Amino acid sequence: MSELYFRVGETEGFTSKKLADKRSGYANPIRELLQNSLDASKDVGNEKCEINIYIESVKKADIPHIKDYEDTLNQVVSFQKNAGSFGHNAKQTVDFMQEALKKDELSVLMFIDNGVGMSPEILNGLIGDRSVKSDESSGGSFGVGHLSPYFLSSLRYVLYASKYRDGFEVKSLFSGAPILAGFKDEGGPQRGSIGRILEKKPENELDPRFEFPTEYPEFISNKMNGVNTGSMVAIVGLNTLWNNDAYYAIVSNFFYAINKKLLTIEIDHIGLTIDEKDIDRILGKKQDSKRAMGDSILSGSDIYQLWLTVKNKEFRQEIILSNGDKVCVYIRNNIDTGSVVALIRNGMLIARHDKMLSNHINNLRMNEDFEPFSIVINIDDSECPKLFRLVKGAENPYHNRLEKDRLIPKDEKKLKDLFKELSEEIQKFTQERSREGFDLSMSLLEIPDKAEAQGVNTSRPKSQTPKAKVNKPKQKQPTGKVKKTEKGKKRQKPIVVSRTLESKNSVRFKDNGDTLDILMDVLPQKIDGKDDVYFSISLATDTDSNFSDSALEFVAISIDGDDISIPKFVDVEKDGCVVQEPADQTQIKLGNLLELQNYRVMATVKKPKKVENIGVALKPFLGLKQSKGGES
Repeated sequence: MSELYFRVGETEGFTSKKLADKRSGYANPIRELLQNSLDASKDVGNEKCEINIYIESVKKADIPHIKDYEDTLNQVVSFQKNAGSFGHNAKQTVDFMQEALKKDELSVLMFIDNGVGMSPEILNGLIGDRSVKSDESSGGSFGVGHLSPYFLSSLRYVLYASKYRDGFEVKSLFSGAPILAGFKDEGGPQRGSIGRILEKKPENELDPRFEFPTEYPEFISNKMNGVNTGSMVAIVGLNTLWNNDAYYAIVSNFFYAINKKLLTIEIDHIGLTIDEKDIDRILGKKQDSKRAMGDSILSGSDIYQLWLTVKNKEFRQEIILSNGDKVCVYIRNNIDTGSVVALIRNGMLIARHDKMLSNHINNLRMNEDFEPFSIVINIDDSECPKLFRLVKGAENPYHNRLEKDRLIPKDEKKLKDLFKELSEEIQKFTQERSREGFDLSMSLLEIPDKAEAQGVNTSRPKSQTPKAKVNKPKQKQPTGKVKKTEKGKKRQKPIVVSRTLESKNSVRFKDNGDTLDILMDVLPQKIDGKDDVYFSISLATDTDSNFSDSALEFVAISIDGDDISIPKFVDVEKDGCVVQEPADQTQIKLGNLLELQNYRVMATVKKPKKVENIGVALKPFLGLKQSKGGES
């Protein structure tokens, strides 16, 4: 008869580093589980990876070794308290566990694939905190990545089932692994935090040999009976509702594999199949989200642009690198949002433009000489093995960015050189932006969204000396009449909250002598319906003996071709009378703008007379004003 065994080891606490950085929702668990399934299916030679997902209520008494689990949990809590290691976070973790254990039934989420299955060596490595893969092209990782399913379990308890081929024979395998905290047996040795369901306790605990059971619990057996070879991961005590965010996590990360019919997913508990016909429906609902959701790599609109690029075969290009690697790249020009580049490996989205260790890729995206584009780079081990190996080696445990510390310096340089060559080849397929008579030699740098600020060069053009300062136009609060209430008491003036608009902006200008024409493309990133957007332009100039830095007066301004009137006077109440005063013509109200919608602002501003034939730097400023309280 099997038993729940905790190996001799260090007495780690409930808030171990492995699980302290818990991510909310399905993003990381789905990425990890589906990527491993894709790799396992590829290893067994399947044309398509098929994944079945179940959610069932299982009687607590039917959960393997649940009584042993509860007894061990009580023993662990007692030990941690006596050791003075039972702090607030540990108590909170245990409270969740004990609350779940009060239920007669527990929700169990099961992922089953048709892959190669897990051998005893792979399963032991998985539970033992080290990943064992059949080859270096597999997508698993060492460290926290394979622990992500635990983020969805109130009990921190995951079960594993497998059918794998041993020679000509297909064998069954089962185990489970709770992660609690270290403890000490009464009169016995210290034990670690990770448990294992074993056929029997090892004879030599200092050099253990683990033997796993071969029989499944009934609620698992009825799922695994129809599997030829493959694996199941079952998350006990599911702590998150299965909803649209789960579907989005699947499709946003695996749209490439799904579209190529390399992956289909059956959601059996509701009778739903996710295949290439569902991508538009699922991604389209999220295309207006302004930033990466949860642990998503890109915002909803960027993901949707990538999907529109991949779904059309005419955008596909094959680029052969100097080392013989053949890279499949999809390139679509003139898109409706800002440029976006994404890296796909074995069907899964793994990194965006600024997380690829390559300034060349990100600089290509930020180059204002080209119309906005969407680019998908697919790295497949069968087509470009050398680049694949370097990319795989640089992936972090969550498969959502490349990190240089994971490569030796020699390989880091190889990877960057290949990305440089790739970006130069990709540029040949991009489309030059229409100049429309504007001076592109003085175009401003892109102002990045905070989520993408890392690695962005925000230095000033070389034409400026360090003496030039960044202008900070003062936000002027609107004034108006103070109305009285019915009781004759004065109502408080509205409080106007001002903040900078987060957006991606590109600016070009044309010097007309007395005036400057401004052309600005705006893509708001953080805004809501209560905000009014105000626009101003300052001109920082620099000579050897003179410096000026001030907001400029507008002569004309339009947004998307609609003219905006520039007020000459405003009504101001003074001593009970309403008088007219000159309006501020350096800050113009654009009104309410929508997130992730492109706007084209064209304006003419007065140029200071003393500014002639010297270096200039236009500084655009988009501010938000929101009235709270009183009347606006």
